[in-house]
Amino acid sequence: MSLAMAHPGAFLLTGDGDPLTGAYRLLEQRVLFLAGGSVLFIVTQESQDLAQAWREVYVQGLGAKRTGLVVLRKRAVAEDRALTEQVAAARLVWLASSHPEALLDFLVGSRLVEALASVVVRGGFVGAYGVASAIFGATAPIPAPEGLRYRYGLGLVPGVVVLPGFDQGGRFEALADATAAHPDLVGIGLPRGSAVQIGAEGDAEVLAGRIVRLEAAASELFRKTIRNLQADLLAAGERFKVPVYHT
Repeated sequence: MSLAMAHPGAFLLTGDGDPLTGAYRLLEQRVLFLAGGSVLFIVTQESQDLAQAWREVYVQGLGAKRTGLVVLRKRAVAEDRALTEQVAAARLVWLASSHPEALLDFLVGSRLVEALASVVVRGGFVGAYGVASAIFGATAPIPAPEGLRYRYGLGLVPGVVVLPGFDQGGRFEALADATAAHPDLVGIGLPRGSAVQIGAEGDAEVLAGRIVRLEAAASELFRKTIRNLQADLLAAGERFKVPVYHT
């Protein structure tokens, strides 16, 4: 697991995660060390109590020197200038929510998203636990009663469509359909226990477990058939590139 702190930093996307379980303990220890012992959690309101427990885990179990918590109760929080300046100066930020669509609504197009991008450009890390990872790409798969539906994502990693919980039934087909529909993007499937880091220039590395990478640039669609879809199962330590689109 490299997690190099050289400029620029990276986005950290996970297939699931909860610091209380220790599933990503090694990753969290290393990135916390590289961030100088300081961590900031950004969550939606229903995850507030859980995030308070995470702060205790980071102090007592991981040796954090400083922890912070931002609770997104309304859109105005993500537009607060003083707060976003503090976030931009952070070295490690974790996002979490059991309602990724609500998190997306709070963040999309906000000053806070610009601050998160700035963290990575300055050499820090911005990570997401589980379902929150889905909103980082250009397209965001959102859980719905009928399976998944898709919205524009935050575009923090604009060259990908990310699907956490990839070990659930039907997720391969869902990611294949989404990638084939947007062949300029790379599909990344994240099962439980997996994690990937992606730098601002598209340099990616698998940090834990195994991920699925789909590319559809040469694919052919006919009704429900997808031909020539490239699928790779990548283990920890494997490196790859994702497209980068600068505005």
